[in-house]
Amino acid sequence: MSRTPGGTILLLDDDRERADEYAAWLDAYAVRVAGDVESGLDALDDEVDVVLLDAGLADPDPAATIGRIRARRAGCQIGLLSGDTSGLTVLGLDVNEYVPRPINREELRESVARLVDHGAAEAAVERYLLLVTRLRRVEARPDRDATDDEQYQELTGEIAARRSQIDTLLARAAGAETGTNATAETTETTETADGDADGNHAARASDTTETPLYRSRTREFYALWFVAALTYGVGDIVSTLYATAAVPGLIEGNPVVGGLLATVGVPGFLVLKLLVFLVLLSVSVQGGRARDRYSYYWPPVVTTGLGLLLTGWNLRLIAGM
Repeated sequence: MSRTPGGTILLLDDDRERADEYAAWLDAYAVRVAGDVESGLDALDDEVDVVLLDAGLADPDPAATIGRIRARRAGCQIGLLSGDTSGLTVLGLDVNEYVPRPINREELRESVARLVDHGAAEAAVERYLLLVTRLRRVEARPDRDATDDEQYQELTGEIAARRSQIDTLLARAAGAETGTNATAETTETTETADGDADGNHAARASDTTETPLYRSRTREFYALWFVAALTYGVGDIVSTLYATAAVPGLIEGNPVVGGLLATVGVPGFLVLKLLVFLVLLSVSVQGGRARDRYSYYWPPVVTTGLGLLLTGWNLRLIAGM
């Protein structure tokens, strides 16, 4: 659906990387970014058309936060960004649209475009009603003169223009909600088919979805897992094998590891270590893909801590032999 870009968007999100990514997606608008509610309220003025509010930033009292936004700028549209896929977060809140996460570039653009259109429609209706009231007053004057007639013509002309604007905005909103824009759907289908044929559909999809943490923080990701591999994958393995071989009478305390060393030897021990490492790495990757920081960080941290603990214990045994 073709839309006329323009407007000012205020994005309230304490995740700076995600906020910058959203701002880049909304390049057709003037975007202001604030990392907390107070900074957002300072940036909220009459030029702001849409406020995109992170639900987490609005806690612990979303209604109060939204009320403060309304008090500062009553005419702006508010979109609530939330990972609550049930949509229950928005019930009872004075927001204009619920924007579920995760969200891709096109979905965010469509949500913002709808909010901008709704705001323009509300402003147009308000102006239209004001003009109609003025027109009625002019018509009610018993002693209308040439000046009144000129004013009458201006009012009727602007009323007609506003009515046309309202009709256009409402038709656009109705088309967005019902998905009846056949041209846009046909174009999208054609582009998707062409992308699949060329093998580029996956690349395009990855470009429009939220960037996983392990891609937006590549150096950090590799650094975390390099340290984890060094402590758990190298330090623990080398010190364990050396301790069991060099310390007379030493028995591996872990029954699983001890059983593997006794039955299949070093290869079985290495396979076990590799499997544990890969499982934890997979959990971290999935967390990064979902932008879940807890699941993204705890696997390498726990792996590193475990590796340091086991390596230190083995070195203590070796030093005391």
